[in-house]
Amino acid sequence: MRAARHERWGGPLEVVEVERPEPAAGEVRVAVRGTSVNPIDMYTGRNLGYEQSMRLPHIPGWDVAGVVDAVGYGVSRYVVGDRVYGLPWFPYPAGTYAEYLTVPAYHLVPMPKSATFVAAGCLPMAALTSWQMLDAARVEAGRHVVISGASGGVGHLAVQLAVARGAAVTALARPEYHATLRGLGAETCVDYGDSAAVAAVGKADAAIDLVGFEFGASLFDRVRPGGAIALATAWSIPGYREAAAQRGIDAISCLVEPDPVALTAIADLVDAGAVRVVVGAEFALSDAAEAQQWVTERRGFGKAAIVVERA
Repeated sequence: MRAARHERWGGPLEVVEVERPEPAAGEVRVAVRGTSVNPIDMYTGRNLGYEQSMRLPHIPGWDVAGVVDAVGYGVSRYVVGDRVYGLPWFPYPAGTYAEYLTVPAYHLVPMPKSATFVAAGCLPMAALTSWQMLDAARVEAGRHVVISGASGGVGHLAVQLAVARGAAVTALARPEYHATLRGLGAETCVDYGDSAAVAAVGKADAAIDLVGFEFGASLFDRVRPGGAIALATAWSIPGYREAAAQRGIDAISCLVEPDPVALTAIADLVDAGAVRVVVGAEFALSDAAEAQQWVTERRGFGKAAIVVERA
């Protein structure tokens, strides 16, 4: 099968021929139809990912949507031909930039019935990150939440999932994306580069920070005492716990994990029309390196999809 692979850390991402894997007991093999690029893919490729992922040669990727191609011993929940999606193995390597991969059956759930493989392949990591961060920040009906990086892969889904919970959303993003974000349900949109406008937001019940560093640290002042901020990159904000304690808020470092129950609920929201993933660009597997560059340079709104087609 074909796969996009790093032979060395920091080296180029090249499409090579590798052995097709066989499912072990409790696993299924998925013929990949869609996957997507997440920032962790590039960190890992430079030997900056989580220690569980640091194995060479390395096939990036954790999102998957496709068709069950083979079933390992003891698997009863799926049969060959089932359409599934999921976030397998994270933070251990999954290798979804490939034509096939093997996955524990319980890491997968049925795809949204209304979604294409391309759309479903863009959902798992971003949607689960959003879902779990909203849980951590206690975002629910009647709450006001500020979301940074709202035009990104995680951010635009966090906006929709917060709205689906009944929360009011202030989205921080470039002005050219405000109309799209309002269309996705954001009540207010603010230019994240305008510090005065961001300060004028006042204090919300919660914040979802997807930017980190100095900007993420500044969002602590946008949360009222008793509220919470969920951080996607807490490691980039030194002393974040102390900073939160000084303001009387909770700061939670979040790392996404596979969650088939939440992923099933997300599929239901997609089928109900409450959530949609915006695919900003599509790339062939042979152009995986270009797909990563699209994300690194933040060339557009939403997700970069990798479409896996066979000759």
